[in-house]
Amino acid sequence: MKAPFIAALLLASASSSVMAGGVAFRFGSDSFGVSVAGDMSPESSAQLDWLHHDDDADMVALGLYANGQRGAVSGRVGAKAIGLEGDDADVNGGAVAFGGDVSLPLNEIVRLRAGLYYAPEATGFGDIEGYDEWSVSAEFSLFQNSAIQIGYGSMDFDADTGKKFEFEEGAFVRLQLRL
Repeated sequence: MKAPFIAALLLASASSSVMAGGVAFRFGSDSFGVSVAGDMSPESSAQLDWLHHDDDADMVALGLYANGQRGAVSGRVGAKAIGLEGDDADVNGGAVAFGGDVSLPLNEIVRLRAGLYYAPEATGFGDIEGYDEWSVSAEFSLFQNSAIQIGYGSMDFDADTGKKFEFEEGAFVRLQLRL
């Protein structure tokens, strides 16, 4: 999978999904990504992500989630299938990760977010024996249909060679457009 092909595929599939959700662009020190998300119903959602790492690796994830709210806290739990092709890292394969993310509004403008996903060895295939992802961030509403998220996170793949491929580790900025 090459980056331009994945980007074109993501944008083509976005045309119908975007009407029910939005598009986001993520920038990290070593990566760039695009997400398309949408509600399938009031209680469920789906998200398609593509991220490119500067070591010539591409990651694609498709997640299905159950959405919920408990008091002021909203969130989602579910599973996502993750595929990785790492040319320079020489790691290819994927995993099915389980987890979720939560959101707590502090006021009309600021919202705190956190997420955690984990894929055990049993759900990995190819060169992948596991996956873990976590993030914490603050989201700031720009307008009623856009927000910027500033955070810190990690995405790590466990390879069958005993090594870890650190797809992302560090600060990120995410621009969300709700369409």
